[in-house]
Amino acid sequence: MVTVGIPVYNAGKYLKNAIDSVLSQTYSNLEILITMDGATDNSLDIIKSFNDKRIRLIADEENRGIAFRLNQQVRMARGSFFARMDADDIMFPDRIEKQLKFMAGNPDVDVTGGQAIVIDQDNAILGFRHSDTNISSSLIRKKILFIHPTAFGRTGWFLKHPYLTELDGVEDYYLWNSTFSESRFHILNFPLIFYRDPPEADVTSYLRRQKKMRKALNMLLHKNVMNSLVFSRLYLASILKSIIFSISGRINMSQRIVSRRNTPLQVRDLAAYSDLLNKITLPGTL
Repeated sequence: MVTVGIPVYNAGKYLKNAIDSVLSQTYSNLEILITMDGATDNSLDIIKSFNDKRIRLIADEENRGIAFRLNQQVRMARGSFFARMDADDIMFPDRIEKQLKFMAGNPDVDVTGGQAIVIDQDNAILGFRHSDTNISSSLIRKKILFIHPTAFGRTGWFLKHPYLTELDGVEDYYLWNSTFSESRFHILNFPLIFYRDPPEADVTSYLRRQKKMRKALNMLLHKNVMNSLVFSRLYLASILKSIIFSISGRINMSQRIVSRRNTPLQVRDLAAYSDLLNKITLPGTL
């Protein structure tokens, strides 16, 4: 019923926990389609250490980027539904069950996503990452609709609407905006994954992503998905973000900007999510 796609590029430090969290799902009728994207670390050895027939490995020494790998996975998927998953994230045990149940009960919905608990490189919980549930075209133009690794949709929809490889880094922003008028999206109002987003900002990657964002905005303008006024406002905002982030990186303030993406958790919630994370990542405790 479900194909979980995991593109892998040098994620050896986190990969075992990511795969374990999928294999331990309360819904087990799934396959894990792992595509190696030119990894040069020990990721391949980690994958081969698993002995589970649900794992399908496609090893490739060439680095083609996430959009290419996602399209490749969708084309190879055997499941009726396709679930996104990053190689450094960790699924909640009932993520697949909950999203599949929702999709089965809402046949008009094409893609659904959810909320996330953010963790750093050492599995410390940083906060809550919110994705707006009140979806509108104006909303998704201002910010990316789904927390991408929570996206779960009908495989046929992804086949019809492939990611654009030239927009790696903002491939999801363009996809949701360009298909919004002919699709139905839904955000579940509870967390589905532990989403790894270390507080140390990579200024170079951020600036590259903003450059791709401006390219995506140009493409959406020429496709008549947005008008010139909205385009101008978003294009200028992207330039300003790049300037601010570049300056903040030089004065070591970028970490504070990144941390503002997350909402602090209440003490009780923090304890509960920490306990769940420990159970998932420690063998034999779930």
